[in-house]
This record gives sequence, C-alpha cells and structure tokens, in this order.
Amino acid sequence: MHPRDKETWRAIEQGHRAIDWEAWFGAPEGADYLTPAGHAVTKRAVAGLTTFFDSRWLPKAVTPSPASGKDSDTFLGLGRSSPVLQILNGAAPGAWVEAVRWWTAYAHLEEAGVPGLASVRRDARRDVTQSRFLHTQTQARLALMGANRGQPVVLEPTKANGGPGDVRIGPVFIEVVTFAEDQKFQEYEKFRQKCRMHLFALDRGRTIHWEGDLPELLSGGDFETWQNRTEEAAQQCEASGSAVEVLSNAGRRLTAHPGLAPQGTTLSGDTVESDQGRRLLGKVRGKCTKTVGAGTAWIWVEDHSGLFHLPTPFAEMSLAAKTDALADLFGPLLAEYTHVAGIVISNVARRRLPLPPNADAPRPAAQGFRRGLPLDRVRETIVVPRRILLPEQTALIARMCDAEADAPDWALERLYVPGGVTSLLNNSPTLSRDSPLWTP
Repeated sequence: MHPRDKETWRAIEQGHRAIDWEAWFGAPEGADYLTPAGHAVTKRAVAGLTTFFDSRWLPKAVTPSPASGKDSDTFLGLGRSSPVLQILNGAAPGAWVEAVRWWTAYAHLEEAGVPGLASVRRDARRDVTQSRFLHTQTQARLALMGANRGQPVVLEPTKANGGPGDVRIGPVFIEVVTFAEDQKFQEYEKFRQKCRMHLFALDRGRTIHWEGDLPELLSGGDFETWQNRTEEAAQQCEASGSAVEVLSNAGRRLTAHPGLAPQGTTLSGDTVESDQGRRLLGKVRGKCTKTVGAGTAWIWVEDHSGLFHLPTPFAEMSLAAKTDALADLFGPLLAEYTHVAGIVISNVARRRLPLPPNADAPRPAAQGFRRGLPLDRVRETIVVPRRILLPEQTALIARMCDAEADAPDWALERLYVPGGVTSLLNNSPTLSRDSPLWTP
C-alpha cells in the first residue's frame, strides 16, 4: 500500500477524517496499474459516485451506527471491494474495474435520461443498508445490459396493479430478489473482517505478511488471546526474519512470514453449513406471492450467499447439472404462479484467475451461462423460463446474459472513453474471447 494511502486510512480509522470515494479508490501514486486514461476515469468515477449517492452515504454505509451499538448495518463486502485494500492480495486492478463498472452503469443511465433513475437514486440515499445497495446495483446492472442490447429501459416501472417494479427492458418486466448469506454466514463474515483488520493493523510499519487459516468464531477472552498471539508473532517475525506460527484453540494455523506477500497468498476461514436450497426456494416463493396481480413478470435472483462457489455439492456440479437442478427446484413454482414468466438466478461474480472459457448449457427446461467478466470475474447465470410462453422475452434475456461482458466497454464508449477497459490498464493482455485468460 502506498504511504499516502496508509496515512489516509489511518486517519479514517482514528476518526480524524471521514471515508470518501477518493480514499476508497486510493491515491494515484499507488495505482501504478493504471494508464493516464485510467487515472482520468478514476477522477470521474469518484465524482460520479459521490454525486449519485451524495457525500454522506459512504461514511454511513461503512461505519457502525452508534445508536444500535451494532455493526449489522455496515457493508462488509463494500470495504473488501476497495481497490486500496485489494492491493494487499494483488487484486487491485480487478477491484478497480469492478468499481468503474458501477460508475459506468449509473453514469450511462444518467446520460441517457433513463426514466426512474431519480427514484432509484433517492431510495439508495434514504435506505443506507446493504440490502438496498445490492438491490440498486442489480437494477443498474440489468438496465445497462438491456441498453447494450438496444432495448428501451425504464427503472421502477409501474406495475399492472400500481406501485413501482424494479426494471423493464423492452417487453421484459423484471422484479429483483437479492439472496444474501444467512445469519450464521453473516456473523462469521463479520468476525473474519475483524480478524483481517487486526492483522492489517499489525502489518503497519513492518515488512511482514500473513498466510494460512483465520480462526474459528471466537469471542471475548478467546479472541483477545488470539489477538495477543498474533501480535507476539508479528514482533518475533520482524525481529528474527523467520516465519512464526499461531494456532487457534481449534488448531487452525496462521503464519507470519517476513517480506511482502507473494501473489496468490491467501487467508482462509471456516465453512459454515446452511440449507441454501430451502432458503432460496422460500425467498423466491415470497417474491412470487408478492407479485400476484402485478402482471407478467420475470423474477431475477441475485445470489450473494455463495451458493455457486462455497464448498457444497451444488457448487461442485457442472454448469449443465446446476441448470437442471435449478429447473427442477423452480419448476413447481412456475406451475403454481402463472403470472411468473420465468426465474433467473445469477451469482455474484467471484474473482478467478485464470478465467475459465465461456460456457453455455442449453437444457430441456432451462439454459445456463458462464461468462468471464472484466477483469478477473466469473458469473454463472441460469434462466428457467415458463415452458413455451414468451419465447421472445426468453431470447432477449439470453442475449443479455451472453453479452454482459461487453456492457462496460459499450458504456465507456458512450461516456467518451474510447478503447474500453484495456485502454485504462497497464500491461493488459489482448486475448481472444474464447481464451481461458480472456480479460476484455
């Protein structure tokens, strides 16, 4: 991390300054992976995101509420997405591209005068919660995907029975569902973030790095003991120049190493078990019930639960097997709720290098897509339509999923940034779209 960024984040942590999008993106001196055009886009993204959410939004989003005494209303994932923090594990360029994708979506929708954007922006500013942020991001992403396919787009269109929906793309009316981690996942994720911030603090002023396993969920004195052990390990590692191990109560091993972290260095944690299939079905059924009387609608599920990539039997399936499994899961719902034209489930794009080849899984009752996204993300999307009904709408959604990776470059061109993502990054490879290393 660049010294200027360290100073900024230390001031934020100590309460001497509020976090803002400039700090979140990081100092230009620390972003040597960007071209001059990339630095210019960073300035526009900082200004654009500040304007869209307003200057008070980000501090509220990432700072625990004093009134509640809890951190349940904070955005753990948002902090992890910062390009500055991703420098520590070599993922800063990909994190920067993902953040610029957020800005391009909002900026293009503003430039194009898309109806309903003001309402979406107002809701995002008023409801400073993680669920609203994820919902807003999905609305903007889908709208951009539809616009990229040449379709007229409306945000928060009026339902047949009154009230706002989420997005209409040409003839396709979409209601968005965000499927988040259950309480056990959220509690452990907050704990992991707490551990990471503690280790980050120990790294300050020391040329050391950490590798191995974060501890099992600890509280009270057990967590303080683990903190003391890691502090002693950091001191010993720095003094001796040798690796020092820390064991948790359950024997999970974490090692302090001298020197900077090599690319690929990881910290891992426990896997928390959950009946994701039952939770997912209940979530979608609730949305089906709420949309009765709203007219024909698609239900788009944005999966933030890790269903597609946690070490579970479903995640280990092939794309075709996942597609068949979700068609079987949602088939009875489509038979029961005749106003639902189809159900789409799309996982949050996880970071992966090298990118796998693009893949399609056309199945008798559904279709699956796997796409590499700029710069190091993989998204799997499965479309389960009502059989035979509305084939043109199904085909439009398929075209949107097929070309999602092209949307950021398309929007950048319309925002007067020629050359797309690759023109903004130093040493960006130019590979064919079918290559496992394709990074548009």
